[in-house]
Amino acid sequence: MSSFAMTTPAVAQSLGEALKSFIHDDATATVHLRSFYMDRTNATLPNYVAWAGGGWIGYQSGWLYDTLQIGAVGYTTQPLWAPPSTSGTQLLKTGQYGFFILGQGYASVRAKGQTFTAYRQLIDELEVNPNDDRMIPITFEAYALRGRLGPIDYFAGYVAAIKPKDYWTFINMAERAGAPNHNAGMGLFSLKYGAVDDLRLRASVYYVPDILTSTYGDIVKTFTIVDDLKFRFASNVMVQGSNGLNLLTGRPFSTWSAGVRTDLLWKEFSLWGAYTQTGSAAAYRTPYGQWIGYTKQIVLDFDRANERAFQVGITYDFIGIGIPGLTFLASGTFGSGALDAVTGLPLPQNNEYDFDLMYQVAAKSAPEWLKPLRLRGRMAHVDQWFNGAYAQINDYRVILNYEVNFKGFRR
Repeated sequence: MSSFAMTTPAVAQSLGEALKSFIHDDATATVHLRSFYMDRTNATLPNYVAWAGGGWIGYQSGWLYDTLQIGAVGYTTQPLWAPPSTSGTQLLKTGQYGFFILGQGYASVRAKGQTFTAYRQLIDELEVNPNDDRMIPITFEAYALRGRLGPIDYFAGYVAAIKPKDYWTFINMAERAGAPNHNAGMGLFSLKYGAVDDLRLRASVYYVPDILTSTYGDIVKTFTIVDDLKFRFASNVMVQGSNGLNLLTGRPFSTWSAGVRTDLLWKEFSLWGAYTQTGSAAAYRTPYGQWIGYTKQIVLDFDRANERAFQVGITYDFIGIGIPGLTFLASGTFGSGALDAVTGLPLPQNNEYDFDLMYQVAAKSAPEWLKPLRLRGRMAHVDQWFNGAYAQINDYRVILNYEVNFKGFRR
């Protein structure tokens, strides 16, 4: 009998075991349920109100021969109570309609610790991020290499399209920025070093031809003063401008934003203060995710042209009084100096006050099936002054999340 004939059953058995591990044994299925109620009373009509339900179902395979992995996530958001006259919450698509979307569908190949991922995926790289503050996060169509070189984590890729959080389809990066008659993708590169509990450095740059170039960098350093008492300092700077044909405005523009933040961490308390300022030539644009300036709040970003903002805040973890899983946050942000970059005229002055109560079931006596439950209540109040007139915005949100992961299809 030939050696080929003798080895064929062994090869087939090995391949069968590898495929079983790839498809089933090392695979993970995820079911994430989300309910989101939002009620915003604006300074002028219309107001935004909706209650939506949905979430996502995902599958991620194991690694075939430690080289190939596939995955997919389907998302949905559906109206539970959504009056047509109050569209605008971004929980649903325009008109208060629900939708389904294959937000992720990807294949990854890895070798020597470096991973290349193609097609629909999550990206969380500083200015390009999921901004998961509604029913469905932002996802991207991209072709990206991720990995670690020595102590530095890196991302390098081409991002072809984006699915905004209230969109039922993907659109190209130029269209998302505000140039609907132009099709362009993005080159994105980032570097990260260290950890926030010691020293962390991060930097990124993205380039969308004829649309935007944006760069970001930050530093965080944490100092231990005594046991249970730490001081943390952070600073960031970002610079942004048009390029090529300047298709967003028809003329060149550039701006910047910078900020500092300090935190005092003592046991279950955290007290912080922050300051940010944006250049006077233009407002800072954030088409591809959440603005990561230190004074971002629930309603406002405080990143208009020439805007300066101060923020103070406090968090408390109630584990200190025997209630694990419960956290309270309060902050106030005070803006001034904002201008219309084209006319040079002043814009309304805004102050925002936020309150956040978060709870995840964490008591040891709680049943295991209940522990993935997370509840969050958020409230924001905005005061606006303009030419002697006063207005206000009130925003209320109640969010429920419940996620179960099944490894090898066994929880």
